[in-house]
Amino acid sequence: MAWRFLTEVVKLPKDRLRVTVLASDQESFDLWKNQEGVPEDRIIRCDVKDNFWTMGEGAGPCGPCTEIFWDTENDDLGEDRWLEIWNLVFMQHYRNDQGQLENLPIVCVDTGMGLERLASVVQSKENNYETDVFGSLFDGLHKIMTDAGIESSQDINATPHKKIIVDHLRAMSFLIADGVIPSNVGRGYVLRRIIRRALRSGNQLGFSKPFMTDLYPYLLESLKDGVYPEMTARQDSIKGIILQEEEIFMSTLSKGLALLEPTFKQKELAVSKQVPADIAFKLYDTFGFPLDLTCLIAQERGWTVDLVAVEKLKQKQQEQGRASWKAASSLMHSKTQEWKEQRIFPTFSGYQQSMLSGQPSTVLASQSTEDGTGDMILAIEPCPFYGLGGGQSPDTGIIKLANGSEWRVVDVFLPYERGLAIRVQPLAEDALTEEDQLCMHKGFQVTTFVDVARRESVAAHHSATHLLNAALRKTLGKPIMQAGSLVEPERLRFDFTHGKPISPDQVREIEDWINTMALQSVQPVINEYPLQKAIDMGSIAVFSEKYGDIVRVVDFPKVSMELCGGTHVDNLSKIYPFKILSEGSVAAGTRRIEAAVGQAASQILIEQDRMVTRLNQELKAYATSAGNGLDLKVNRMKDQVAELSRQNSRLLERLVKSPSSIPPKQGRLSLGLLSGGSAIPVRIHELDASIQDQDYYSKKANLVKEQEPEAVHVLVWNENVMVTLDQRHFPAMHAGKTLKGVLDQIGGGKGGGQPQLARGKMTDDHAFEKLVQLLDCAAHSSH
Repeated sequence: MAWRFLTEVVKLPKDRLRVTVLASDQESFDLWKNQEGVPEDRIIRCDVKDNFWTMGEGAGPCGPCTEIFWDTENDDLGEDRWLEIWNLVFMQHYRNDQGQLENLPIVCVDTGMGLERLASVVQSKENNYETDVFGSLFDGLHKIMTDAGIESSQDINATPHKKIIVDHLRAMSFLIADGVIPSNVGRGYVLRRIIRRALRSGNQLGFSKPFMTDLYPYLLESLKDGVYPEMTARQDSIKGIILQEEEIFMSTLSKGLALLEPTFKQKELAVSKQVPADIAFKLYDTFGFPLDLTCLIAQERGWTVDLVAVEKLKQKQQEQGRASWKAASSLMHSKTQEWKEQRIFPTFSGYQQSMLSGQPSTVLASQSTEDGTGDMILAIEPCPFYGLGGGQSPDTGIIKLANGSEWRVVDVFLPYERGLAIRVQPLAEDALTEEDQLCMHKGFQVTTFVDVARRESVAAHHSATHLLNAALRKTLGKPIMQAGSLVEPERLRFDFTHGKPISPDQVREIEDWINTMALQSVQPVINEYPLQKAIDMGSIAVFSEKYGDIVRVVDFPKVSMELCGGTHVDNLSKIYPFKILSEGSVAAGTRRIEAAVGQAASQILIEQDRMVTRLNQELKAYATSAGNGLDLKVNRMKDQVAELSRQNSRLLERLVKSPSSIPPKQGRLSLGLLSGGSAIPVRIHELDASIQDQDYYSKKANLVKEQEPEAVHVLVWNENVMVTLDQRHFPAMHAGKTLKGVLDQIGGGKGGGQPQLARGKMTDDHAFEKLVQLLDCAAHSSH
């Protein structure tokens, strides 16, 4: 099929094609040999390195492959004159963690062909970027650079930075359109790396301000004939996220360069020219600076990065996180994978109200958690307890065993697809009895009781998330995308893509619309449809979720329609009232709303009303013709506080500048290596410890340093010690290290700080006396 497509549909000449196979794959060799137009001398046998496909170094499906190459007829390229344009992988093995190959129960051919690469062949171009696929993007980048006053050549091969920008713009835009959000973990981090590498190239070209979103219309122009309509429909969200990342990266890049520049100047690293692992890891871990970007910047300076050591630091951090995760989850899920092999697939029956109380179920499998709690993991058929995920918190409840013993359901989870397990613990304090254990064996019956009140509260909050999703799209006027959700009995949490805060007026508009819809008492219509039909009907889908061929659609007619497997109210009136509790940013380009509905919201509103009543009484704030009395009172108090703050600042400035009643002690002090072995002039100031404003001490330190920059100043109050020095007079000294030297000499303590100012504490409050004893000329106190 691959050969027929290339030679008959695309009409590539057969004499410019050749193929490769794995040396040991005689079957592939024979198939090619029997293919018309493939002479034996154009079938090249290759080793495992070239023609055995794997998923990197780890475990996963794999197999031998055969490839088709195009002859560019460019002798200057040597062996690279042959361009790979097709790859067919025979996915027949699975490589386990030990590196051993196992046969897959179901085999397939995983085939791939590069669109741009084939376009370059058909259009007789030397590389992908010269094809018409990229034409409008390069034209757009050239125009944007020219408008920004940046010199730009029409030759797209003049610099690799242009190629990186246009290629990465496509990648980032499609990822965001599919629901991937930039973050510091998983696929979100892959996206962030793609964006930041493109922005770094922009920086190298001369861009100092965000520019990627200006290039987006040219991307749409390159996607002709409406092949990807979502790229147009979601352009506001995509551009908003990219712009947010650009703004963050501007700050991140300056911080990263500020950390790297001193590294490049360290004399002790001048020979090795290698960025230390701790610096590279700090950039990655603290500032979200991609490691490959650090390597790129280092390479530009002729430096390298100790990647092996960085990987060890990353692995150490991952192992710590993995260990804590395993401790929390392995006991719960340890043996349930055996259930999958036994084809234990419980049916969820909890959509039916009649199944929530007093229904019999049969035990399909059971196991102990082995964590010392006495808890058990059960699979029961049918299972009315919800634990299907989708952001909805699992059910709780009770199961009654055949012997009458009652166990509490504390968790419900999906250990594997179509699997459903409940974690139960005894209501009584006694540990698991032999009789109870017997009654949990396969084939025994249990009676189930779902916590209905909790389920109904969760369902109300889940239905409210659907209305919130619809309200956000309506209010913000653009296609926001859901980025996560959590539904609990007392609240809901909804994450969505949006690049800026929601205004108070928009918050009120969202609340008002949802409450209006709730009061219309709309009943849901819930049905199952083929996935594509559901999408065509207008159902909202979470693009980061994976759906089966048949999906469940929850439709509140003329209000909201979404793909959803969760539980919902039978009437929207049950979500009234709806109250937004908070709105804020959780990541670049991602906002979060927390809200409460129904009884949970009513309780919050009642408490708020009581608080307002109490404040009205305590502040004697009464409604007037001018408006709400509490508002007026609070605004007046805010004005008073602001005026008092200004007065306090003025008084503080006068206090700092007023001469101390106790002259400073002066003399010379040797701090060993910190002072180059010589004694340095020191002034010890005893400050008034009764002053509560901490700014006073810092400002006092700056004042005495400015008044006498040729001395190191030590300020003391109670057990507190502060060191300040002027680095123009003491370029080789560091206030933090000097403070440590001082504390070591007077009996210990702890502290640290910046080169010009450091602060610490003694272990007792006799710091002043101990410091005076260190001075060579303590008697000169009159100065």
